[in-house]
Amino acid sequence: PLLVEETPSTDPAENSPLSPSARYGPATLSNLLPVRSPGLRVGNITASSLNSDVLARLAQGNPRPCFLIGADTVSLQWLASHRNTLKRLGAVGLLLQAETQTDVRQVADVAQGLPITLGSGGDLAVALGIDRYPVLITRDGIRQ
Repeated sequence: PLLVEETPSTDPAENSPLSPSARYGPATLSNLLPVRSPGLRVGNITASSLNSDVLARLAQGNPRPCFLIGADTVSLQWLASHRNTLKRLGAVGLLLQAETQTDVRQVADVAQGLPITLGSGGDLAVALGIDRYPVLITRDGIRQ
């Protein structure tokens, strides 16, 4: 048999007193923030800016409506004014711009029970060909 003499590692991560599970414990709101979505900003979209290929893909398979919002004033107003429609549709939200826990709590207060998760929307925006939010995404298309 081959015998290997073990020497102490010089890698700080390997010599850490914390186990991997202790270093990567459960997610808390504070360690999920800030949430940013490069390439997306608050603003209006126009129907003419939507790619026909994207609209065709949405028509084929977007089973549950979703909406993209930030924690900014425009998004909060949009959410408040569309909340009943979003609930009726069974829509789920993606909060894609939030800096603080207070931002997240404000959105949750306005959402009044609508399911919303945090995450960057950069890749989704590229796939959909959009650069503005807030928006509602359904089988019928993307609208504000």
